[in-house]
Parts: sequence; structure tokens; C-alpha cells
Amino acid sequence: MKLLNRNTLILISILLVIGCKSSEKDKKDQSFTFIGRNDYTINSYNGLAYYRLNKTKKFMDGYYVVGSEMTKWEEFEFKEGLLNGDYIVFHPNGEMSSQSKYSNGKKHGDELLYFANGVLNSKSTFKNDVLVGSKYTYFENGKVQSESKIEDGKPIETQYFNILGNIVAQSFIKDGRTITQKIVEGKIYSEMVSSNYDTYETIKFYNEDGSTKIYLQRIEENETMYILELDDDGNEIKRVDVKANPQEAMKYAALFS
Repeated sequence: MKLLNRNTLILISILLVIGCKSSEKDKKDQSFTFIGRNDYTINSYNGLAYYRLNKTKKFMDGYYVVGSEMTKWEEFEFKEGLLNGDYIVFHPNGEMSSQSKYSNGKKHGDELLYFANGVLNSKSTFKNDVLVGSKYTYFENGKVQSESKIEDGKPIETQYFNILGNIVAQSFIKDGRTITQKIVEGKIYSEMVSSNYDTYETIKFYNEDGSTKIYLQRIEENETMYILELDDDGNEIKRVDVKANPQEAMKYAALFS
């Protein structure tokens, strides 16, 4: 029994020494710097965000982990105060919320957003802070919810899908106008057209055979709002003064929404 107690004490002593050394190594780990949520300040110069440590007033440099004893909120990498590398944000449950790539303070590479359960929510690609390529959003089951083609940093064409993978809507830009179509069972149910430069706005609903069911336009003339009913060629066949005929106007207005 004495021999057993002696061996047990020796084993405990060894484990304590190893544990102390391990803790000491963690504290001296130079691969990242651990800081609190309010330990840094962001200032903007010439369109770039510069990060400084509040305590030293110096630009942040290297890899930092932001958190507390119980929670980790962010991880990011810097070069002379500018984000340069990974920028990771976490959900309260510890799952990754977003991961972005930076180069000299500008987004450069893929940006991934995640649901709280760890499933991918959206994927975008940036080049020198400008959105490029395609952008995708996803349902929580992993299927594509929308896909957008990007040009000059903006989506020029987008398709929307239901959870079964069927197209339910699509939008695209043509002649300076954004056209948004709602699709039901493979056919266009409605089409809204809005100008990217002025207040032009119309909406058209279709019958199952593709013929026009109703064609409407909203306009403002002399500080008075009207809803027009149009024929297939866009000619006015009826005009409703929104203020003078609110009940009738509301029926038309509901179609726009």
C-alpha cells in the first residue's frame, strides 16, 4: 500500500509539472494576441479602416483573437493597422458566422456567411473591395436559394429558387430598368419594371395562356399620385387619383406590393 501511494504521488507530481509547462507555453504563444472586445479602435483614412490598440495607440500588426474567458467573438490578421488575411466572426454559440479575406485593408477573395448551425448561408467573391463573379445564397438544407451574376460590383441578373430547386422568380437589368418576374409552375405570373434612373414603375399580371390580365403604372403629376391601367401597348385606359379615390387606389396598390 505504501508503494502504491508513493507511485501515485510521483504520477500526480509529473502531471502537475507537465500541466504547468503546458500553461506556461500557452501564455507565451506568440502566434496570436488575445484582446478584449473594447481593446481596439477603428479610424478611417482615405477610404480604408485602420485598427489601433487603445492601450498603446499603435497600429495592430499580426494575428489577434477577440474574446473573453468564456466566448470568442472575432479573429483577424493585420499588417500595419490594415486587415490583411482572414477576418472571422463567430455566432454566440461558437459557430463561425462569417469568414472574409482581406488584402491591404480591402476585401479580396471569398466571403462566406454561415447560419448558427454551421451551414453555409451565402458566398460572395471580392476583388479589391469590389463584388465580382457570382453571388449565392443557400437554404439551411444546403440547397441554392438564389444565384446572382455580378457586373461592376452589382447584380445584373438573379434567379431565385424554392427548396425543391424550382425557379420561383428572376430579375435582370435591361435598358436601364430592373425587371422582376414572379414565376408559378414554370410560367410568368407577374412582371414588375422599375427604372434605375427615375420614378418609372409598372406591373403586369398574366393569365395562364400568357395573355395580359392587368397592366398598371404608378405616376406622380403636379404632386398628385395616380395609378394608371394600361393596354398591352402601354396606352392609358383608366386613371385613378390615389387621394380622391383611396379605396379603389388601395386595390391597385396592393398588386404592386
